[in-house]
Amino acid sequence: MNVRKITVLLISVMIGISSCQSPVETQEESKRFNSLEEQVAYQRAFEAVIWAMPATAIYRLREGFMELPAVDDNVVIAYSKPALSKHKAITANTATPYITAYTDLRNGPVVLDIPAVSEKASLYGQVVDAWQSTIAGVGPSGADKGKGGKYLLIPPGYKGVLPASGYFPIQCTTYRVALVFRSIRGKNATDEDAYAYTQTMKMYYLGDKDQETKFVDGIPHKLQTLPRYDYRALEDIHAIFSVEPVLERDKVMMGMLATIGIEPGKPFNPSERMKEIFDMAAKDAYDYMHDLVYKHHEDGLYWENRGWSFVMRTDDVDGFDFIADNMIELDKRAAAWNFFTLYPKKLGKHPATIYLAPIKDSKGRALEAGKLYKVNIPKDIPAKQFWSITVYDDETFAFIDNDLGRSGLGLFNTPDMTMNDDGSVDVYFGPQAPKGLESNWVPTSGKKPYVWLRLYGPDQPFWDKSFVMPDVELMK
Repeated sequence: MNVRKITVLLISVMIGISSCQSPVETQEESKRFNSLEEQVAYQRAFEAVIWAMPATAIYRLREGFMELPAVDDNVVIAYSKPALSKHKAITANTATPYITAYTDLRNGPVVLDIPAVSEKASLYGQVVDAWQSTIAGVGPSGADKGKGGKYLLIPPGYKGVLPASGYFPIQCTTYRVALVFRSIRGKNATDEDAYAYTQTMKMYYLGDKDQETKFVDGIPHKLQTLPRYDYRALEDIHAIFSVEPVLERDKVMMGMLATIGIEPGKPFNPSERMKEIFDMAAKDAYDYMHDLVYKHHEDGLYWENRGWSFVMRTDDVDGFDFIADNMIELDKRAAAWNFFTLYPKKLGKHPATIYLAPIKDSKGRALEAGKLYKVNIPKDIPAKQFWSITVYDDETFAFIDNDLGRSGLGLFNTPDMTMNDDGSVDVYFGPQAPKGLESNWVPTSGKKPYVWLRLYGPDQPFWDKSFVMPDVELMK
């Protein structure tokens, strides 16, 4: 169902509710519902999926990792090398290995012990709550300022005795908490050095300081962490709010959810017919949010004469909660979180990492499935640390399965790539590699590509726009 039809249906539902009469229906829509009750259930489920976008995405991330062997709360999943195409997560990176862990503060406060920056590596990343709101940064950009230290994650409403000193206290507003870090290797260090450094961090419940932290390497295992856009999206919402405190801002939505069977402390058992309706609502919500993402990108073109969009678009206070003085900006929040995971708390004027997505090629055409494209990376690309190109499936914003396991290429891959005489390098993406340039190619397996250019440590020529990135080119 396209966005126009969704809009017509939503307006018709609201008109029907406000007038206490049957909504005006098109012939197609009348086949979808048997009663006003079903239309209302659809409407509330549709809005719930959009409202809960940040929460369901981080919940799915947690559940996906919890399915890996030997993973539980306070177990650290540390990738020994960058993620592969079999690791499904929203717009993950392929340049630096991930570190992630999850905890449940219903069992008490948790200590996160971060090592100091060394010549070998440093940790970069954040701790987020069940709404994906950042509650702590760590490492050089965190409270420890790179010197290392113990962060104490405190449960909502906790009344127990807490240490008077020696910790960075973090008061949490939800029970389930997640962390996602990267181990950034030092100038003369190796990936192995960065991986070993990761395993000097510790995570344990307060009072269990002698408990050895368990580490699991995620590389060997397939991973599925993507949001679900069928009736199970409502199951996820029920699972989240059967545990988490309800914030004042969300009480109206919780009242609506109660009318379709989602209430804390009660089972969620929709009938087969309601599952069909929830399937429709979740699928339509997905289509609606996907459309919002591209409108969001179209409004964010970084250079006037190029097709690259600056994808991190903040709220009015440079954050990503989208809580305005008189409203929650639901559509903007959904658009921001539908394709992105784990934003920083505040973006800042010159963030340490930036992401650009091409929404059109050099001729102004949208990218298509089944086509071969090239993007030229100039020798002077302004990235103090490194650059990378990552290619995702436009439908899921996740890696595309392929036999190479390859979803991106970057600075660290250039020793194995064919370089141009001027010092630049071309990255190709499409269903088949250009002859003799397989090492410069990212497979798309017939999927419509969604592409990111990452710059780690963007330099002044990027910010003053004296550097202009070449557009993506369609190869004939």
